[in-house]
Amino acid sequence: MIKAIFLDFDGTVFSHHTSSIPASTINAIRQLREKGIYCFLCTGRALGEMHDFDLSDFPLDGWIMSNGQVILDENMNFIYEKKVEGKLKDTIISLFNEKKMPMYVVTREEYYINYLNETVLNIQSVISSGIPPVKEYKGEDVYMASAFFSSEEEREVLKEFDGIAEITWWNEGAVDIIPKGVSKISGINEILKRYGIDVSETMAIGDGQNDIPMIEYCAIGVAMGNSYEEVKKYADYITDDIDEDGLYNALKHYELV
Repeated sequence: MIKAIFLDFDGTVFSHHTSSIPASTINAIRQLREKGIYCFLCTGRALGEMHDFDLSDFPLDGWIMSNGQVILDENMNFIYEKKVEGKLKDTIISLFNEKKMPMYVVTREEYYINYLNETVLNIQSVISSGIPPVKEYKGEDVYMASAFFSSEEEREVLKEFDGIAEITWWNEGAVDIIPKGVSKISGINEILKRYGIDVSETMAIGDGQNDIPMIEYCAIGVAMGNSYEEVKKYADYITDDIDEDGLYNALKHYELV
């Protein structure tokens, strides 16, 4: 019996073609919650990014943010957080200050970037997001970083994270950087402990590279029809495209709605 469902945001819940959450998705989540099935967003997005979206009609039981580094309850109260520390933090801040490529750091409630270029502007527009403010690092706690690349030469910088970070691509020109061993599973496990739910009672739905761990981990893993081909290899079920009611159809396939 499924008691909790973990949902990616971009390309799973939110369509960048329509710049909205499909009505069928909102309806499905409401039905699930009425049945007592918990629904959690599980995204690489930082809390500061979510202000770009109107989620007032999208009810949730909790939020796993920054690929598992931050968790909030249904009222947006912090219930778990894990800071980036040690060598990884030093490397992130060094690259941020040196401005070898555009890079933003995620603090507790905001995110900001070292500089902007056309690559950043193009990628942010593709994901329906605003432009991060340009700021200098002033010593804040860091929870995650993202970097943008315009060339293969810039990508060579990623070698500096070998052995100390998990690198996940969320666009052909952008990555998330989090501590080694951390993934969306880390956040899921914190939720399972809090609510007394076993992993055998869970479902995960996603479309991107950073969704692979949770799609593999949960009892049922669903890949959206618009997923990267690599993601589909790990899914128990491949549903339709987000703009063809993919999330709703997956839940209907498993007789949850």
